[in-house]
This record gives sequence, structure tokens and C-alpha cells, in this order.
Amino acid sequence: MRTLFTLLTVTCLITGCSNQQSTTETAGTDTGTRPSTSDSAETPSETARPAEASSSEETTAASEEPKPLVIDVRTQAEWDAGHLEIATHIPLDQITDRIGEVAPDKDQKIYLHCRSGGRSGQAKTELEGLGYTNVENAGGLEDARAKFESDDN
Repeated sequence: MRTLFTLLTVTCLITGCSNQQSTTETAGTDTGTRPSTSDSAETPSETARPAEASSSEETTAASEEPKPLVIDVRTQAEWDAGHLEIATHIPLDQITDRIGEVAPDKDQKIYLHCRSGGRSGQAKTELEGLGYTNVENAGGLEDARAKFESDDN
């Protein structure tokens, strides 16, 4: 008799637990038949908030014209002798190692320049070999100055 009682108790416990799991598993899916709870009412609004924030961030980003990424690939001595204020200095021999510091997005628009356009052409080829898709050789320093500093005047 004692064994039968123990067996019935264990069976009831297992059956009760499995019904709770079944209820828990279906509570996560919206069948349209369960009453709304405060948790389910918060879930859609929580999901909508990030989308709204993302949408407004994109609108803000789109309305502000980003500064172009201009990279001067000349030597340190050439850079020190004079450079564009807007430019970032990464010498040609360091361009493949350091490009990720300033351009993690390989689809970002990148303008390269040097003294006459030769080294910036080499840098363009190297960056394209790394998978960068939107790289432009802006030519020499004077070409880049005309392109980027004339907008400020």
C-alpha cells in the first residue's frame, strides 16, 4: 500500500510539472486565445523602441553630411612640411596595417592623396585588394587641396 501511495504521488508530481512546462512553452507564442498580461503588453513596445531609435538615428545621420575620409599617404617629413587639415596621415608603407583604425567599414568612401598621385594610386590598389570598395585616388596634395579646401572658402 505504501508503494502504491508513493507511486501515485510521484506520478502526480511529474504530471503536474509537465503541465507547467507545457503552459510555459505555449505562453511564449501568441495564439490569440490567451488573455493579455502585463509582460506581453510590454514586449511589443520594447521591440518597437529600438526600431524607432534606430530610425531616428539614421535620419539624423542622413541629415548630417559626414566629413570625407581623406588619407595622406606621404612620409612623415612630407606631412610635417604641410598637409590638409581634414586629412588623416597614414604613410603608404603602413596603409594595409592601419586602415582598419580609421575605416572599419569597407564600403566607406575613402579619398587618398600623396605628393603627385603615384603613391596614392598604389595605396588604392592595396586597399581594394583588402576588400575596400569605395576608394578614390584624389591625386597630389594640390589636387586634394583644390577638392577639399575650396568647399570651406
